[in-house]
Amino acid sequence: MRVALATILLTLLAVPALAQSATDPVGTVQAFYAADDINAVRFYARGLRSLYERDRKQARGEVGRLDFAFHVNGQDTEDNWRKTLSLKRVSSTDDRAEVQATFRNFAPQDLRYDLVREGGRWLIADVRSLRKETWRLTTILSAPLR
Repeated sequence: MRVALATILLTLLAVPALAQSATDPVGTVQAFYAADDINAVRFYARGLRSLYERDRKQARGEVGRLDFAFHVNGQDTEDNWRKTLSLKRVSSTDDRAEVQATFRNFAPQDLRYDLVREGGRWLIADVRSLRKETWRLTTILSAPLR
């Protein structure tokens, strides 16, 4: 009985996050940061997911093209960096949106998430850094494997 009740409560708590990602591009990025895992391909649009999975497969368990956690723009994180995370919608149409993620991780960070609507859900199509060392995730994942 307790297990069933706990399962129901956890499900009810998770529903708003899932629903929000279906209707709000900021909600998708927020849920992605909550997962804190760049392997959470459920947040990726088809094209990005394909590039990411190809990279993991070709890397054969080693470091592939992507050698950092792009969502924090680094390999390590500063204590309490999450407290500085701010997300806002920069632009949107019916099927495309851009969300800005700013935070401090050893230096001020400004990441832009490009999202597309696929299957009625907002999904991450690309990410780019606009600070000191600029990069675009799809460009990194499309490069020849070293």
